[in-house]
Amino acid sequence: MATTFITLVNDVAKRLNEVQVTTADFLTVVGFHSQIKDSVNVSLQEVGQEQFEFPFNHATANITTSTGTAVYALESDMKSADLDTFRIRKSTADGIDAQRLREINFDTFIQRFYERDENANVGDFDTPNYVYRTLDNRVGFSPVPDKAYTISYDYFKFQTDLVNHSDTMAVPDSFKNVVIDGAMFQAYMFRDNSQQAAIARQRFEKGVENMRKLLVNRFTDVRDTRVSRLINYPHGDK
Repeated sequence: MATTFITLVNDVAKRLNEVQVTTADFLTVVGFHSQIKDSVNVSLQEVGQEQFEFPFNHATANITTSTGTAVYALESDMKSADLDTFRIRKSTADGIDAQRLREINFDTFIQRFYERDENANVGDFDTPNYVYRTLDNRVGFSPVPDKAYTISYDYFKFQTDLVNHSDTMAVPDSFKNVVIDGAMFQAYMFRDNSQQAAIARQRFEKGVENMRKLLVNRFTDVRDTRVSRLINYPHGDK
Protein backbone atom coordinates (compact mmCIF):
# COMPACT_ATOMS: atom_id res chain seq x y z
CA MET A 1 0.00 0.00 0.00
CA ALA A 2 1.42 3.38 -1.04
CA THR A 3 2.43 5.70 1.79
CA THR A 4 0.09 8.65 2.33
CA PHE A 5 1.04 12.28 2.76
CA ILE A 6 -0.15 12.41 6.36
CA THR A 7 1.93 9.33 7.23
CA LEU A 8 5.06 10.98 5.84
CA VAL A 9 4.36 14.23 7.67
CA ASN A 10 3.71 12.48 10.98
CA ASP A 11 6.78 10.28 10.63
CA VAL A 12 8.90 13.40 10.25
CA ALA A 13 7.08 15.09 13.14
CA LYS A 14 7.70 12.02 15.32
CA ARG A 15 11.45 12.14 14.64
CA LEU A 16 11.45 15.81 15.58
CA ASN A 17 9.43 15.18 18.75
CA GLU A 18 6.52 17.23 17.43
CA VAL A 19 2.82 16.43 17.94
CA GLN A 20 1.05 14.38 15.28
CA VAL A 21 -1.26 16.00 12.73
CA THR A 22 -4.86 14.76 12.47
CA THR A 23 -6.73 14.28 9.21
CA ALA A 24 -9.23 16.96 10.25
CA ASP A 25 -6.51 19.57 10.71
CA PHE A 26 -4.21 18.50 7.91
CA LEU A 27 -5.12 21.12 5.29
CA THR A 28 -5.12 24.01 7.77
CA VAL A 29 -1.96 23.42 9.81
CA VAL A 30 0.37 26.39 10.16
CA GLY A 31 3.83 27.09 11.49
CA PHE A 32 6.33 24.27 11.73
CA HIS A 33 3.86 21.58 10.68
CA SER A 34 3.20 23.50 7.49
CA GLN A 35 6.96 23.57 6.97
CA ILE A 36 7.10 19.79 7.42
CA LYS A 37 4.51 19.37 4.66
CA ASP A 38 6.62 21.56 2.37
CA SER A 39 9.73 19.61 3.36
CA VAL A 40 8.15 16.30 2.32
CA ASN A 41 7.25 17.67 -1.09
CA VAL A 42 10.71 19.18 -1.57
CA SER A 43 12.23 15.80 -0.70
CA LEU A 44 10.02 14.02 -3.24
CA GLN A 45 10.97 16.55 -5.91
CA GLU A 46 14.66 16.09 -5.16
CA VAL A 47 14.37 12.31 -5.40
CA GLY A 48 12.85 12.71 -8.86
CA GLN A 49 15.51 15.18 -9.95
CA GLU A 50 18.43 13.07 -8.76
CA GLN A 51 17.63 10.44 -11.41
CA PHE A 52 15.44 11.11 -14.45
CA GLU A 53 14.57 7.50 -15.16
CA PHE A 54 13.30 6.02 -11.93
CA PRO A 55 10.70 3.44 -13.01
CA PHE A 56 8.03 4.88 -10.71
CA ASN A 57 8.14 8.07 -12.82
CA HIS A 58 7.51 6.16 -16.06
CA ALA A 59 4.36 6.80 -18.09
CA THR A 60 3.05 6.13 -21.59
CA ALA A 61 1.14 8.70 -23.63
CA ASN A 62 -0.57 8.87 -27.01
CA ILE A 63 -0.64 11.51 -29.71
CA THR A 64 -3.45 11.41 -32.27
CA THR A 65 -2.32 13.04 -35.47
CA SER A 66 -4.43 15.22 -37.73
CA THR A 67 -4.23 15.31 -41.50
CA GLY A 68 -1.69 17.92 -42.57
CA THR A 69 -0.37 18.70 -39.07
CA ALA A 70 3.25 17.75 -38.44
CA VAL A 71 4.10 19.17 -34.97
CA TYR A 72 2.47 18.26 -31.63
CA ALA A 73 2.85 19.09 -27.94
CA LEU A 74 4.11 16.53 -25.44
CA GLU A 75 2.58 15.78 -22.05
CA SER A 76 2.67 18.74 -19.67
CA ASP A 77 4.19 16.69 -16.84
CA MET A 78 6.97 15.31 -19.05
CA LYS A 79 10.49 15.49 -17.66
CA SER A 80 12.15 13.52 -20.45
CA ALA A 81 10.83 11.59 -23.42
CA ASP A 82 12.59 8.78 -25.24
CA LEU A 83 12.22 9.45 -28.97
CA ASP A 84 13.35 5.90 -29.68
CA THR A 85 10.01 4.67 -28.28
CA PHE A 86 7.70 6.56 -30.66
CA ARG A 87 5.58 4.05 -32.57
CA ILE A 88 2.41 4.00 -34.65
CA ARG A 89 -0.24 1.78 -33.12
CA LYS A 90 -1.88 -0.89 -35.25
CA SER A 91 -5.49 -0.25 -36.27
CA THR A 92 -7.11 -3.02 -38.28
CA ALA A 93 -10.26 -0.97 -38.78
CA ASP A 94 -8.31 1.88 -40.39
CA GLY A 95 -5.83 -0.32 -42.26
CA ILE A 96 -2.87 0.94 -40.22
CA ASP A 97 0.05 -1.35 -39.44
CA ALA A 98 2.22 -1.04 -36.36
CA GLN A 99 5.42 0.82 -37.14
CA ARG A 100 8.37 2.14 -35.16
CA LEU A 101 9.39 5.69 -36.01
CA ARG A 102 13.05 6.53 -36.55
CA GLU A 103 14.50 9.39 -34.51
CA ILE A 104 16.26 12.21 -36.31
CA ASN A 105 17.54 15.47 -34.85
CA PHE A 106 16.08 18.85 -35.78
CA ASP A 107 19.06 19.83 -37.94
CA THR A 108 18.64 16.68 -40.01
CA PHE A 109 14.96 17.45 -40.47
CA ILE A 110 15.73 20.98 -41.65
CA GLN A 111 18.46 19.86 -44.02
CA ARG A 112 16.75 16.82 -45.52
CA PHE A 113 12.99 17.01 -45.11
CA TYR A 114 11.88 20.57 -44.29
CA GLU A 115 11.34 21.78 -47.87
CA ARG A 116 9.49 18.62 -48.87
CA ASP A 117 7.17 18.73 -45.84
CA GLU A 118 6.64 22.50 -45.87
CA ASN A 119 5.67 22.46 -49.55
CA ALA A 120 3.55 19.33 -49.31
CA ASN A 121 -0.05 19.41 -50.53
CA VAL A 122 -2.84 17.04 -49.50
CA GLY A 123 -1.76 14.46 -52.06
CA ASP A 124 1.80 14.51 -50.70
CA PHE A 125 0.89 13.64 -47.11
CA ASP A 126 1.83 10.10 -46.06
CA THR A 127 2.47 7.70 -43.18
CA PRO A 128 5.16 9.20 -40.89
CA ASN A 129 8.54 7.46 -40.85
CA TYR A 130 10.55 9.88 -38.69
CA VAL A 131 10.14 11.72 -35.40
CA TYR A 132 12.17 14.78 -34.32
CA ARG A 133 12.17 17.15 -31.37
CA THR A 134 11.61 20.83 -32.14
CA LEU A 135 13.51 23.63 -30.43
CA ASP A 136 10.45 24.51 -28.34
CA ASN A 137 10.30 20.96 -26.92
CA ARG A 138 7.52 19.61 -29.11
CA VAL A 139 7.74 16.72 -31.55
CA GLY A 140 7.28 16.63 -35.30
CA PHE A 141 6.57 13.78 -37.68
CA SER A 142 7.84 13.38 -41.22
CA PRO A 143 6.33 12.91 -43.75
CA VAL A 144 3.37 15.05 -42.74
CA PRO A 145 0.60 12.67 -41.59
CA ASP A 146 -2.09 11.92 -44.16
CA LYS A 147 -4.71 10.83 -41.59
CA ALA A 148 -5.29 10.15 -37.92
CA TYR A 149 -2.64 7.85 -36.45
CA THR A 150 -2.34 6.92 -32.80
CA ILE A 151 1.33 7.37 -31.89
CA SER A 152 2.47 6.10 -28.50
CA TYR A 153 5.63 7.01 -26.63
CA ASP A 154 7.25 6.45 -23.25
CA TYR A 155 8.37 9.25 -20.99
CA PHE A 156 9.37 10.05 -17.43
CA LYS A 157 7.31 12.59 -15.56
CA PHE A 158 7.96 15.15 -12.87
CA GLN A 159 6.88 14.44 -9.31
CA THR A 160 3.46 15.85 -8.43
CA ASP A 161 3.22 17.69 -5.10
CA LEU A 162 1.06 15.99 -2.50
CA VAL A 163 -1.81 18.09 -1.17
CA ASN A 164 -4.47 16.09 0.67
CA HIS A 165 -3.79 13.82 3.64
CA SER A 166 -4.74 10.73 1.60
CA ASP A 167 -2.50 11.56 -1.40
CA THR A 168 0.10 8.87 -1.93
CA MET A 169 3.68 9.16 -3.07
CA ALA A 170 4.89 7.51 -6.28
CA VAL A 171 8.12 6.39 -4.59
CA PRO A 172 7.87 2.72 -3.51
CA ASP A 173 7.14 2.19 0.19
CA SER A 174 10.44 0.38 0.67
CA PHE A 175 12.20 3.71 0.10
CA LYS A 176 10.00 5.74 2.44
CA ASN A 177 12.90 6.46 4.78
CA VAL A 178 14.84 8.10 1.95
CA VAL A 179 12.01 10.59 1.49
CA ILE A 180 11.84 11.14 5.25
CA ASP A 181 15.60 11.77 5.44
CA GLY A 182 15.26 14.38 2.71
CA ALA A 183 12.42 16.05 4.59
CA MET A 184 14.43 15.95 7.82
CA PHE A 185 17.24 17.83 6.09
CA GLN A 186 14.80 20.57 5.05
CA ALA A 187 13.26 20.71 8.52
CA TYR A 188 16.64 20.95 10.26
CA MET A 189 17.68 23.72 7.88
CA PHE A 190 14.48 25.57 8.83
CA ARG A 191 15.48 25.20 12.47
CA ASP A 192 19.06 26.37 11.76
CA ASN A 193 20.43 23.06 13.01
CA SER A 194 23.23 22.70 10.48
CA GLN A 195 24.89 19.74 12.21
CA GLN A 196 21.79 17.54 12.14
CA ALA A 197 20.95 18.85 8.67
CA ALA A 198 24.31 17.64 7.36
CA ILE A 199 23.75 14.16 8.82
CA ALA A 200 20.25 13.96 7.31
CA ARG A 201 21.56 15.15 3.96
CA GLN A 202 24.25 12.50 3.94
CA ARG A 203 21.69 9.79 4.70
CA PHE A 204 19.38 11.13 2.00
CA GLU A 205 22.07 11.17 -0.68
CA LYS A 206 23.20 7.66 0.26
CA GLY A 207 19.60 6.48 0.10
CA VAL A 208 19.05 7.99 -3.36
CA GLU A 209 22.25 6.36 -4.59
CA ASN A 210 20.99 2.98 -3.33
CA MET A 211 17.68 3.60 -5.11
CA ARG A 212 19.58 4.32 -8.31
CA LYS A 213 21.55 1.09 -8.02
CA LEU A 214 18.48 -1.01 -7.31
CA LEU A 215 15.93 0.54 -9.65
CA VAL A 216 17.77 1.91 -12.67
CA ASN A 217 19.50 -0.34 -15.16
CA ARG A 218 23.17 0.46 -15.56
CA PHE A 219 25.41 -1.22 -18.07
CA THR A 220 28.85 -2.00 -16.71
CA ASP A 221 30.25 -2.99 -20.09
CA VAL A 222 29.60 -2.35 -23.75
CA ARG A 223 29.21 -4.73 -26.63
CA ASP A 224 31.39 -4.46 -29.71
CA THR A 225 28.93 -4.69 -32.61
CA ARG A 226 31.57 -4.81 -35.30
CA VAL A 227 31.58 -8.00 -37.35
CA SER A 228 34.21 -10.37 -36.01
CA ARG A 229 36.63 -12.04 -38.39
CA LEU A 230 35.83 -15.26 -36.59
CA ILE A 231 32.22 -15.05 -37.82
CA ASN A 232 33.25 -15.06 -41.46
CA TYR A 233 36.45 -17.04 -41.03
CA PRO A 234 35.95 -19.43 -38.13
CA HIS A 235 39.50 -20.70 -38.28
CA GLY A 236 41.06 -17.24 -38.47
CA ASP A 237 42.99 -18.16 -41.57
CA LYS A 238 42.44 -14.97 -43.46
